[in-house]
Amino acid sequence: MHFELDEQGNWVVAFDELAGKFGNSASHLQHQVKLGLLKGFMEAGSGENAGRSRITIRAGRAAWQGTFDGAGFLVEEIIFPEAPWLKDAPLH
Repeated sequence: MHFELDEQGNWVVAFDELAGKFGNSASHLQHQVKLGLLKGFMEAGSGENAGRSRITIRAGRAAWQGTFDGAGFLVEEIIFPEAPWLKDAPLH
């Protein structure tokens, strides 16, 4: 999995790749976005993790979390089938 940066410096990922992490189709995830059920959070690494980013995507009660290097390549991931502890507010 690889995230790309757009012109504004925001991470962009293909819905097909992300949908596979949740066992859904891209159209199902896009429908969740329209309903406001798909939430995304990004944390920039610091200290020994400087240059890395941790992206957390919550779809309903499930969540996927990936750590990406500075070039946008996935280096680690965790899937949480039930993640009620995730807040709706962005992580800082």
